[in-house]
Amino acid sequence: MTDDAETDLRDRSERLSSFLDTELRKQQQVVEFAATDRRALNHGTATQRSMLESFVDTTAFNGVSVVNTTGKIQALVTDEGYQPEIVDSDISNRTYVQRALGGEPYISRPLRAKTGNRIVVMSGPVTVDGEVRGSINAAYHLNSTEMFAGLASENEAGSVTVESNGLVLYSTLKDEETLTKSADLDAVDWTVTAHYDKNAVNASAKQLAVFQGLMGLVLLGTLAAFGWWVYRAQILQINQLLGQLNALEQRQYDQRIELDGGHEWEQIGQALGELRESLTQREQMLLVHNRILRHNLRNKLNVIRSRAEILDNKNGSSSETAEIQQATDTLLGLADRARTTERLLDPPDEDAQTDIADVVRERTDTIATSHPELSVNVSAPETEYVACGTEIGTAIEELLQNVVDHAGPEPTAHVTVAEAGDCTVVRIEDDGDGIPDSEAKLVSGDHDITQLQHTVGIGLRLVDWIVSRYDGTFRVPQTDENGCLVEMELPRAPSETPSQPHSTRTST
Repeated sequence: MTDDAETDLRDRSERLSSFLDTELRKQQQVVEFAATDRRALNHGTATQRSMLESFVDTTAFNGVSVVNTTGKIQALVTDEGYQPEIVDSDISNRTYVQRALGGEPYISRPLRAKTGNRIVVMSGPVTVDGEVRGSINAAYHLNSTEMFAGLASENEAGSVTVESNGLVLYSTLKDEETLTKSADLDAVDWTVTAHYDKNAVNASAKQLAVFQGLMGLVLLGTLAAFGWWVYRAQILQINQLLGQLNALEQRQYDQRIELDGGHEWEQIGQALGELRESLTQREQMLLVHNRILRHNLRNKLNVIRSRAEILDNKNGSSSETAEIQQATDTLLGLADRARTTERLLDPPDEDAQTDIADVVRERTDTIATSHPELSVNVSAPETEYVACGTEIGTAIEELLQNVVDHAGPEPTAHVTVAEAGDCTVVRIEDDGDGIPDSEAKLVSGDHDITQLQHTVGIGLRLVDWIVSRYDGTFRVPQTDENGCLVEMELPRAPSETPSQPHSTRTST
């Protein structure tokens, strides 16, 4: 038996059983609907008789009866008309009557009626205000019903049998040897068996095997040729392109590739070459500018600051020399940031892990020691590992320094480290005047850097660069209260052990 034939028979038997289940449930619903008609309880009246005659005429059932609570027939109508001689017959011993009087819709097993017909009875309770007052019982003649008409197969080699506990209810099976698959119904204890002529299966299998063999050879040759063309024309080119882009991301500008295979690939190769040259020139310019800031300008600034200190010692301090020293300190700080920015050009370590809780405590202790006027309260677990490099400490230091510079003469800061889903959030709040809207918009990207704003918020920019290089997020949320709030959302390290309980400490 071939797999296809077995699968087809299984599907067909399940499909036919599902069809019969649906048909039986539909007819059961017809009976349940009829049981809601109060005319069914008008025993011995023309109204009851008319209702039952209409039911037989308009449905697929061949007969219907109404039984009172004692199990006696009150009316019976069949295809041949009203049957008064059956009235008052006691059928209380019938299972379908007992189940209906018990309040349960029921489909009986196949029965032999007094007429000799094999029937199936569907019964339903007739209720008034929730109380069962009788049952309505509708009968199918299985030898004449059209229910099985939908089971016929258009394929002459296929046939079907419907059985109930070994009793054949319907069959189109012939005498030939067949392959079979069966499926049970859910609504009743019936089994549908799909048959297929074994000789027809064997003949079809042979024809299919020959056809599949020929088509397989043709398809294999076609796929081999097409696969080689795709590999040469597309996949190989794409791999080269991805390799070049990865090299550019790693700041490796000496690699070159040649893309061919069409005008479009040549255009992509040309654009990629121009991008490589542009990135090379820009990085060289950036490195030169950084070296100027780090060496030439820094040396000159140190000379200026030293001269200002000499003037202070010789002539006494003055506001002018204080302004000179403050300006040189600011410019020296910018030079240090330029050096940090240059380090950020290197690709991040994908396996980097840092205990952010330990870094927060270390940096808060350092800045609190340098600035005794600052009071810092830290709430953090003993350990909290994030997927970042050690430069995240520079970001925390920048934010704490921002508190010192802008939050007043005796600032207070609250630093919180807490988990949020798959991330860790570092929150820094202070009691200052808050970050100017122009600087916050530069960080969020709502404003572009212009000639008037190129130095505004450079510390916050540096924080944003450090956080974003590890797929984190730096935010300056709007608050209704006084003070400033900033947040760094960082991905937690995948190998991190469960966080330890939080501890709170204050540094002054």
